Amino acid sequence: MNEALPRTEQRNPASRGLGGLSAAAVIALMNTEEQRVFTVVEQVTPLLAQVAERVSAVFAGGGRTVFIGSGTSGRIALQEVAELPPTFGVSPDSFLVLAAGSPPSGPSTAIWAEDDEQAAPQALGALRIGSGDAVIGLAASGTTPFVRAGVRAAARAGAWTCGIAHNPGAPLLADGELGILLDTGPEVLTGSTRLKAGTAQKLALNRISTAAMVLAGRVADNHMIELTGSNTKLRARAVRIVMDLAALDEQEARRRLEITGWSVRAALQAGPQPRG
Repeated sequence: MNEALPRTEQRNPASRGLGGLSAAAVIALMNTEEQRVFTVVEQVTPLLAQVAERVSAVFAGGGRTVFIGSGTSGRIALQEVAELPPTFGVSPDSFLVLAAGSPPSGPSTAIWAEDDEQAAPQALGALRIGSGDAVIGLAASGTTPFVRAGVRAAARAGAWTCGIAHNPGAPLLADGELGILLDTGPEVLTGSTRLKAGTAQKLALNRISTAAMVLAGRVADNHMIELTGSNTKLRARAVRIVMDLAALDEQEARRRLEITGWSVRAALQAGPQPRG
């Protein structure tokens, strides 16, 4: 192992000979190696909670949370943000992504080069990101110029900032107000940070967004109450949620949903049917 290289670029001794293994052996090796991911994410629970609390406060105050990433990190952020409106009923303008090296996905994203140090600051400026907003930079290496420049620009503009990286001592960890190290180590396939590093990022973002939305009151018990039944599957789920939370039978739950446009929150607030 070349210790001079960042850990995410080093060869993993456990996976030497990977190219000669059977499919089952490859998968077994990955299963073993990725146990580290859950340990690493668990170890930073207090830091993830800090981010969730900040994101929730920003959302409650009408601010925006922007994720900045490149390559795998950008695509993971795009996937996370795409799920927030249907899950929690948030405005698409509340959570945005600036991604380098990824296909466009909506009005808040574009293709930039990961070495471009001007693109993210310019995009943040166009969005008027500042006090009351949060910006979270993700980079496995912790050195990506696009991401680092964006986090530093956001900090100068007065936004709350956080950097998430996977190499100890990565400069991104010091660029923001809070740095989170997810030390997932060398990958099974050397340098392929879509594996352990990517999985850790996905887990971290799931935890941040879910905890933030719980704090923001978008969840009741363990149900999503901002759900709108826009198709058969979601309508069936909406009926179950209203039945459970309001202790109603299926007929009454469905009636309330129908008169409220299949909004779970509105159906929960609707009263019983007037009697003539």
